[in-house]
Amino acid sequence: MSNKFLNKGFSLLEMMIVVSIIGILSAIAVPIYRNYVEKANVTDAKTTLLTINQRVAERKLQLLNGNLVLNDISTIISQETNSNSNVSKKYTIAAQCIDTNCLNYRIYAVPISGNGLKKSAWLGSNAGLYICNLTEGVDGIDASKNANCDKQ
Repeated sequence: MSNKFLNKGFSLLEMMIVVSIIGILSAIAVPIYRNYVEKANVTDAKTTLLTINQRVAERKLQLLNGNLVLNDISTIISQETNSNSNVSKKYTIAAQCIDTNCLNYRIYAVPISGNGLKKSAWLGSNAGLYICNLTEGVDGIDASKNANCDKQ
């Protein structure tokens, strides 16, 4: 009769093996998942920067002979981030003029601190699109000349 009760359930050793296997699988899966999420967020930021750049080009055509100013770019950024709340929750998108008439400019998406993202996206009007391992101290940085940045 005592043998009948011993065959019900799992032994401690079986439970420890199952817990170990789950631990190993999660140790492998979590970093891969985080990397996937990071790539998806950077892609979303890149798409937003390209859309902003296209709208800035349209604004330049509207002005024809007028000068584009940083306020024009900031307005476009504001409109785009308001329409795409996913990017605005994770990134701070801003712009800087390289020359006085804002003929050349940079638009960048830098992760908001505390959300675990480690990459930023940069788009220069004359330099192309870059992904950088920068999350702070980005004012005045030229991504095309930075060792932490890769051209896309």
